[in-house]
Amino acid sequence: MEYRVELLTERLHLRRARKGDAAALFRNYTGSQACSRFLQRRAHSDAARTQSMLSDWCDAAWKRDDKASFAWVISTREQEEAVGLFVVIPQGHKTEIHYGIGERFWGQGLVAEAGLAALSALWRNPATQRIWTVCDPENTGSRRVLEKLGLQCEGTLKKWLVLPAFGEEARDCLVFSTTSRPAGEPA
Repeated sequence: MEYRVELLTERLHLRRARKGDAAALFRNYTGSQACSRFLQRRAHSDAARTQSMLSDWCDAAWKRDDKASFAWVISTREQEEAVGLFVVIPQGHKTEIHYGIGERFWGQGLVAEAGLAALSALWRNPATQRIWTVCDPENTGSRRVLEKLGLQCEGTLKKWLVLPAFGEEARDCLVFSTTSRPAGEPA
């Protein structure tokens, strides 16, 4: 089942990469130290690095089969400005997700809005039985988003991720998941 489709919400458009997205995404998200704090990568040094990532995850990956990882560009619906990413990593019956959005868009409910649309699309794949991710315990904003999306904290993975913003020592992470479609979603 194909779930690499464009998704529209009230305020957002989740889609494949377009010309011009790299500069906007670099300015809004990938080039930001604040936005990369809880990521396994440092902020991008230039828009060319962002373009390379978009070419891999949000363009070429859309052409691969359903089992391949890919990402949606999160853009504003009105201006089509690239403001973040929603990453999908299918692993058999499990699907790992990750997301991020530019700092000037924090606190507006946009990531939860994007996440609800993305999870709805992911649940349309009959192979999907579990959607999961990890979250640094200090990342309270992301924890709130995961709870809004209906994911529940299952516990702590010790020394799970190295986050460059915190140094070379691996950090504990909380595991969040859901194994059921939200109420109203078709089975």
